[in-house]
Amino acid sequence: MLTIDTLHLQLPAGFERRADAIARLVARELSRAPVVAEGEHRLPQAHLALQLDPKLPDAEVASRIATALVSHVRGAVEAGRAGEEGGRGW
Repeated sequence: MLTIDTLHLQLPAGFERRADAIARLVARELSRAPVVAEGEHRLPQAHLALQLDPKLPDAEVASRIATALVSHVRGAVEAGRAGEEGGRGW
């Protein structure tokens, strides 16, 4: 399970009216993310920068954001950059 205390999305100009829908879709995508490794791992922050075409549908934008975040977290866990705390999850 992936637990996120706070998620701040900063979308470029052109996404203003779509931001709420995209944020909800990102949350939905992240709720489906599989467990990365046994134990609970803490990653205090993750800063990502993506190039996204404003012509993409909201679901595709959200999917790309969620995929990038999950990949970043997996990489941090696998590289030992995330603190392990016991339990199950991230």
